[in-house]
Amino acid sequence: MVTRVSHLALRFMGVLLFAATTSAQSQVTIDASKDNTLYEDAAGATSNGAGENCFVGRTNQVTGSTRRGLVAFNLAGRIPPGATITSVTLTLSMSRTISGGQTVSLHRVSADWGEGTSNAGGNEGSGAPATTNDATWLHRFFSTTLWSSAGGDFSATPSASQTVSGIGIYTWGSTAGMVSDIQQWLNTPSSNFGWVIIGNESAGGTSKRFDSRENITAANRPKLTVTFSTTDVDENLPFAFALHQNSPNPFNPTTTMRFELAARSHASLKIFNTLGQEVATLVNAILSPGAHTVQWNASDMSSGVYMYRLEAGGLIATKKLVLAR
Repeated sequence: MVTRVSHLALRFMGVLLFAATTSAQSQVTIDASKDNTLYEDAAGATSNGAGENCFVGRTNQVTGSTRRGLVAFNLAGRIPPGATITSVTLTLSMSRTISGGQTVSLHRVSADWGEGTSNAGGNEGSGAPATTNDATWLHRFFSTTLWSSAGGDFSATPSASQTVSGIGIYTWGSTAGMVSDIQQWLNTPSSNFGWVIIGNESAGGTSKRFDSRENITAANRPKLTVTFSTTDVDENLPFAFALHQNSPNPFNPTTTMRFELAARSHASLKIFNTLGQEVATLVNAILSPGAHTVQWNASDMSSGVYMYRLEAGGLIATKKLVLAR
């Protein structure tokens, strides 16, 4: 809805109270851009970059039994920059298992990785010799670039979890963690390394096989479904000075803040703790009139309530946000 304010009211208030905006919600389904399996291997020489399947959990092998899946999605061109993510789901097809119900979780990967041309035979559970740029248990890119930790670099906190039992289609989400991940990847594309898929690794005989993006059956390939909202501004009407509620909120560890300026001015956007101490400066620059978006990564901060304050053109606006780990 667009609200118009009379010229008399504008002179009285000294600032526009409403922006001329319309909000629209859209949904897209995105195919995986790459996937792979990390096979526990002391030599770091096993992979399945071009295979039809990826694996999680543990096999019944005495050694080298752990499997972890990797999957990533390219958001560029599918979700417009500045959009607000409202819902995220991941759908996978589980096509082979040696166990009953097991918890399978998604964890945000913190370093880039590769998908080579390795292609395992048979049921693919043992993998194949890694090829150039494959991800392996030791390598992000075989055989030149290592993970910081064997088995992959990823957040210890799951973004989503799901119980996987018999053969079939399974969906993760929507969860606050998945929404936060996609929002971060949209706002900072250079941080988009996808998820590692981790099954039950506490006991042998828990493995699950999922179909990969190379699977011969297109309907069984990984699908990411994202719902997002966008705001269109009527450029024929002036902007307001406004500070919007951050999204998501509560958040962990990243959140996005939007604000509008009525005129070109020096703007500052700062974060304060409940003691009134400044803990971060997100904006300190001369900005043009219009809408602006900024992201805060609070990975080095403690859980709790914080305040964010926008100052520009002699105006001040403050809102509360909650970091929940």
